Amino acid sequence: MSGKSFRVYFVMHEDGHRTGTLMRTWDEFFDRAPPSAYGVTPEDVFAELESKLERMRIERSDRIERYLWDVPFQVHRVRVDVHPMSFVKKRPVIAMKEIPLLLHYAACALEGGGYRIMVPRFGGWFIVEDLALAADVLRHAVGNWLTGENAKSIYDFRTVGDEYVADWSPPLLRSLDESASRTAGQDGEYPTISAVSEEWTERAAKGKLAPVIGASARFEAHVAKPHDAYLPSLLLVGKSGAGKTTFVRRLAFWLASQRKAKREKGETPVRLFATSADKILAGMVYLGMWQERCHSLVSELSLEGHYLYVDQLHGILRPQHDGSTIADFLEPAMAARELSIIAECTESELERAQRTHPSLMGHMELIRLEEPETPAVIALLDAYAHRLNLPVHPAGLRRLTRHLAALSPGVAFPGKGFRFLDWLAKDGETRKSRTLYARDASEAYSRYSGVPLMLLSDDLAASAGDLANVLKKRVIGQDEACEACGRLLARFKANMVDPERPCGTLLFVGPTGVGKTELAKQLARATFGSDDRMLRLDMSEYMLPGSSRRLLESGGDVKSLASRVEQQPLSLVLLDEIEKAHPEVFDLLLGVLGEGRLTASSGRLVDFRSTIIVLTSNIGVSETRSMGFTPQEHGSLAARVRDFFRPELFNRLDAVLSFRALSLDDMERIVELELENVRQRTGFVRRGIGITATAAARRRIAEQGHHPTRGARPLKRWIEEHLVTPIAARMAEDVHFRAAEVLVVAATDPPQRGGESAMILRV
Repeated sequence: MSGKSFRVYFVMHEDGHRTGTLMRTWDEFFDRAPPSAYGVTPEDVFAELESKLERMRIERSDRIERYLWDVPFQVHRVRVDVHPMSFVKKRPVIAMKEIPLLLHYAACALEGGGYRIMVPRFGGWFIVEDLALAADVLRHAVGNWLTGENAKSIYDFRTVGDEYVADWSPPLLRSLDESASRTAGQDGEYPTISAVSEEWTERAAKGKLAPVIGASARFEAHVAKPHDAYLPSLLLVGKSGAGKTTFVRRLAFWLASQRKAKREKGETPVRLFATSADKILAGMVYLGMWQERCHSLVSELSLEGHYLYVDQLHGILRPQHDGSTIADFLEPAMAARELSIIAECTESELERAQRTHPSLMGHMELIRLEEPETPAVIALLDAYAHRLNLPVHPAGLRRLTRHLAALSPGVAFPGKGFRFLDWLAKDGETRKSRTLYARDASEAYSRYSGVPLMLLSDDLAASAGDLANVLKKRVIGQDEACEACGRLLARFKANMVDPERPCGTLLFVGPTGVGKTELAKQLARATFGSDDRMLRLDMSEYMLPGSSRRLLESGGDVKSLASRVEQQPLSLVLLDEIEKAHPEVFDLLLGVLGEGRLTASSGRLVDFRSTIIVLTSNIGVSETRSMGFTPQEHGSLAARVRDFFRPELFNRLDAVLSFRALSLDDMERIVELELENVRQRTGFVRRGIGITATAAARRRIAEQGHHPTRGARPLKRWIEEHLVTPIAARMAEDVHFRAAEVLVVAATDPPQRGGESAMILRV
């Protein structure tokens, strides 16, 4: 802090008073306005500012360090011509008239080149390569901002008097210097690092860092190697869950244990600071802000002999709006052996980084972390369960390991096992006083994953026919398709699916309204416990060239195929009307269907091996009858499907299931299912309203709800209009209409008599 002082931006007012505002070196997200004061003389302003700084120091409401400078400022003026807004026949119009404004700005030279331009009176700053650019940038920015504004608001931007920057070194600054010298080695040394990171060695020494379980031969081999004064930058490579972050925590604990010995030898203990790309970029909203923060990080840590852990490698390699990356600012110091970085990535991310940033990879030592063998995994899970006070029988641990290995292949052990045990420790249905045996472990994992216990447990028998019958209860008239899906579920239960492909890949072919989407929904419910696990994409939205890239988007709040499967790998992916997709989409599907993987835009591999892929299509519908395909037409349909899809894609399908025509009897059964759904609605249940339909009424509804080209799809709308709406109207106008039965009859039914509380609907 020594050698630095405050900078106060003064603005003279027409009444002879002046305003002084403290200028700060960096801003934070949702930042408050900097301290300012108003007075007749500079001494009045300084006195009030010192009082505010003292209060800030006592209350710790802000960091005084970010108001200290070691560079001089010069104040310049620029003229900005603005076209204000006027009104013509009560309509706002940008006027021809120009209002000239004189705008002041402060400029200082940067050590690494360029100039920082600040407008303290209105906030905001940016960096330019040459000072001559500042006037043009401000002229365009402010001119565009105020064009069309009301003339009264533009008046606030006028020049009211002289503006200048004054250096200020109050007595408070000397006390801060003394405090800084007493706390040397604390966060005051590294203001930027402290703002964007946590010091894990300090947290480890105080027992505030998450502990590590078991030993690591790979770590012991690393710390046993002799190093010179320079700590090598490390790149930890392995699958998610393999222990990359644990390796860094283990290093933090080891460094904390070495602190005393280092100090006794007169050496500076090594510190480990943990941050991420998102933390470095947080709040950096103006031009040049994040670049300056990166310069500060490098400046503070260069030749200090400490580690900077930046978390995911792809984060610092991600291009920002100007095309540069955080790694671009770190690499020169790494190449000069002035800065030691730790990052982590997967094998696929490493391959991509070696292609795009080979020089950066050359400055990092690779440490590959492999998934431990099953006996070692069980030992680690046992130790972790004891730490959580969870009594789990060895048979339960073996069963748990098997479930996790089969259904979460995209995440490695021991990480996925630790996550499950963390969830189990918080699960309200788990009784810690009772040991969890194999059956208990299966029940707990069923709640955790959503996969029904019938599919998980070896203790429960379920044949392909039994599983098909579960589907047939909700999918009417498509028994052959249900039986094929039942066989798929049987393979899933027996853990006999291909471990390097999705659990199943099915193509449903048929016209609209015959049950393709409903079967996919019920298959998701039967396999993963809920139809919410069905991720549906309308492929007509991916018809244009380049639209396939939207499937690969990742990060933030995007809802692409890649991001949704990454968040929920146990799911059914429904690609509706696949024939409408652009050929680029089929190229992507080759990797998904063949290898169970998709590379997201971030470079991360998204694992599809726990998903079921269902494609639906209307191929050949226009050449056949609208209600479905007859058995005689199945052969020609298969030929049309094979002709449409490329051979390498068609051969990756497990089955092509054609949906037959729906008979009137099928439609009646669907009517009863839809009526049952209506009976379960909250309003009817709360008032005790029941609905009963005669056989003739169900037949009539089936006839009315069917469409020649859309099958059973209009049925729900017909029921809403002709049944639900009249009942809802009666409930709205009669608050006493409760505990009643609604009888739905057809015109051919004999006259019906109901009680006073009954309601009769004719269809």
